[in-house]
Amino acid sequence: MERLAIMGGTFDPIHVGHLRMAYAVQRQLDFDRVVFLPAYIPPHKQTRSDFASWQDRLAMVKLAVKKYENFVVSSLEFDRGGISYTYDTVNFMQELWPDAEIYLIIGEDSLTQLYTWYRVPDLLRLVHFVAAERPGYEGKIGVARLTKAYGAWVTEKIIHAEVPDTAISSTEIRKRLREGKPIRGMTPLAVEQYIYERGLYRAAP
Repeated sequence: MERLAIMGGTFDPIHVGHLRMAYAVQRQLDFDRVVFLPAYIPPHKQTRSDFASWQDRLAMVKLAVKKYENFVVSSLEFDRGGISYTYDTVNFMQELWPDAEIYLIIGEDSLTQLYTWYRVPDLLRLVHFVAAERPGYEGKIGVARLTKAYGAWVTEKIIHAEVPDTAISSTEIRKRLREGKPIRGMTPLAVEQYIYERGLYRAAP
């Protein structure tokens, strides 16, 4: 049975922290593939107005993963359209890969908010979550919230993974670009070049 790790996110833009996290998880847990899944409209970020277009975000993710043998990109969220609820996405993926064992990679910062996700108890019954360490976040808090809400069984559905400490965020990259500051080393070079060529994330004239 193929073991697939799904790494969803806005990827606005994708950066080296995303790649290091995915690579560390893939190596530690021996996944056959890591599937990067850019979100179309993330339910927690509907009020944002500074997105790059979905076409640009998808293009940047494809550029970023090109050199990684076990990394692939899915445009499923864009093909479906609408708000990207993880529960619905997982059901579609199980239809696409009925013989695969599916895991979801999230950061520990997301783990603390997992109890607020759409149909999270049903989602936990469908897949395992791989919680990657993030600086300044305590994964135990998220697990405690889930256990209190749904029962002790959820602890068996969450796997913790050690990842390199990379203090980079998409928010910081966008801020630096608006301020005209360099982002060298924060994204893969091909992504950086794409951002400058397309004039993404610049301050409004």
